[in-house]
Amino acid sequence: MEDTPELPRQSGPLDLLRGATFPLRAARLVASVPRLRRLAATCAAITLVVFALWAWALVTWLPGLLESIWPHPGSPVGWLWDLTLVVAGVLAWLLGAASLPLLALAPLEDVLVDATESAVGAPPAPPAGITATVRQAVSAVVRTGARVAVLLAGQALVLALQLILPAAAPLWAIAGVLWTALLVCAEYLDPPLARRGGSFAEVRRVLAGRTGLALGFGLSTTLLLWVPLLNLFLVPVAVVAGTLLHRSLVQAGTLS
Repeated sequence: MEDTPELPRQSGPLDLLRGATFPLRAARLVASVPRLRRLAATCAAITLVVFALWAWALVTWLPGLLESIWPHPGSPVGWLWDLTLVVAGVLAWLLGAASLPLLALAPLEDVLVDATESAVGAPPAPPAGITATVRQAVSAVVRTGARVAVLLAGQALVLALQLILPAAAPLWAIAGVLWTALLVCAEYLDPPLARRGGSFAEVRRVLAGRTGLALGFGLSTTLLLWVPLLNLFLVPVAVVAGTLLHRSLVQAGTLS
């Protein structure tokens, strides 16, 4: 099937690289399909507003919040406070940029999945009426909110560890990135699966059984956050990538 790469049935040493290719394939598909281009442009405009508000909030409130929790110790260990602020800022930006646009764009996920499946010739999903469509949109927001809460809980633990053991801040930063990568994969694999009646338990099985694939997908997707302008298209590209990943896993027999 065009733009839907084949995957081996079992995990392997190349899964990390295989997972990393899906966002690249998705970007190419978005650029070549007019309907996906229009949807991506709409999502990018909404994301730009969200990014601007989140950046303003971090610059305004994060230094004061850290100061209230841990007053600046001054010389000669003041650099630890500064390092913690930088790491916390990076993690907070990554967390907000990966989650806040999701909440704003969750109602559009099903439309993006439908456009992607049509573009690659996937079998059509069961027809849904207006009531079912509204129910799916509300459900998407609720499911996304639940995953954002889990992401926040994990990052809160990482932040607590940074404050307890600030000397190990780089280690906690790596842990936070890996945690985010797994949750990113779960977030974007869920919409195409839920559209066809699948449960989130199947997503968890993919994360456990194809961890390398999930990390490759999540890390590659997360890298888009750091590319100016391209990061505005993160959510539509990631939803398309998650749909392509879903189709590949179905073909490999990993998902039903």
